[in-house]
Amino acid sequence: MTGRRPAPDAVPPERPAPPAQLAATQASYDAVAAAYAGALSDELRRKPLDRALLAVFAEQVRGTGAGQARVWDVGCGPGHVTAFLAGLGVRAAGIDLSAGMVAQARQRHPDLEFSTGSMTALPSADGSWDGPAL
Repeated sequence: MTGRRPAPDAVPPERPAPPAQLAATQASYDAVAAAYAGALSDELRRKPLDRALLAVFAEQVRGTGAGQARVWDVGCGPGHVTAFLAGLGVRAAGIDLSAGMVAQARQRHPDLEFSTGSMTALPSADGSWDGPAL
């Protein structure tokens, strides 16, 4: 045997998606944003386990620091999870690759913050938020 195998628990280095792949993903979600939002904006109503898990997450991040907990809803889509977390007393903001999805989120939840961007480059300083909802 000539080479060394990585340890079983070794994490491979992160490789960002190529720009063409990101552009294709953005375009795909932009194309279906309105239909997606219409079909899924109330999905949490039918998902008691998801609501319970999000409630536990909100409780955990509220206990991490002083003041109101701040979380990113990464891949926020039409913003329904962001809004649910905000309703639990968490300062939630959403981010999505798709400008179309962000437009849907802003239209449906104008009182919340939504940004177009990537989870690999959040528009805030490292350590300034209490957690991500993925």
